[in-house]
Amino acid sequence: MPSQMAKATLAAAGLSSASNILAQFLEAYRDSSPFVFDIANFLRFVAVTFITAPPNYMWQQWLERSFPAYERKASAGDVEKQGVDGEDAGNSERVEQQPKLNLRNTFAKWFIDCITLGAIFNTVAFFILMGILKAQPLAQIQQNIRTETIPVIVAGYKIWPFASIISFSCVPVERRIVFLNFVGLLWGIYMSLVASRV
Repeated sequence: MPSQMAKATLAAAGLSSASNILAQFLEAYRDSSPFVFDIANFLRFVAVTFITAPPNYMWQQWLERSFPAYERKASAGDVEKQGVDGEDAGNSERVEQQPKLNLRNTFAKWFIDCITLGAIFNTVAFFILMGILKAQPLAQIQQNIRTETIPVIVAGYKIWPFASIISFSCVPVERRIVFLNFVGLLWGIYMSLVASRV
């Protein structure tokens, strides 16, 4: 049975494939030209996903371990039935409390992942990997990073803060990459269009 990371990577690759194909259709439509499937563009985009999904999966795992979204409090049981030292003097039946969302940890994860490190590293990694896969000279890759990183991050702020809050507060950590890649289907269309111009 494949690991959770392998499953998440395959799901991410499937969603990236779909977003790249949709982006190619949109590009042809925008240019009023017949659709011609660009297999090299498609393979580069999917290869970047296969390379970046495992580290992103591990990053999400680390964020969740470091800043757990939910606190589980030990159930207090019936206070009146507890003995002097706090142990249950009678009924061992306990009331299970629902886990409580830790807003501080959720905000910390959101800030680290979406606003700072995650956004910067993923964007720069995208331009480096895409440049390598396109056999661009180092000067061109550096130029792409200098001119495209900030616009891509700013565009990302229109979708990723909301997706991240939902992800950190409602989606189990092992399914987070799949959820984010589903949201990323739309983002992938945008990034495919960016990849075709750099």
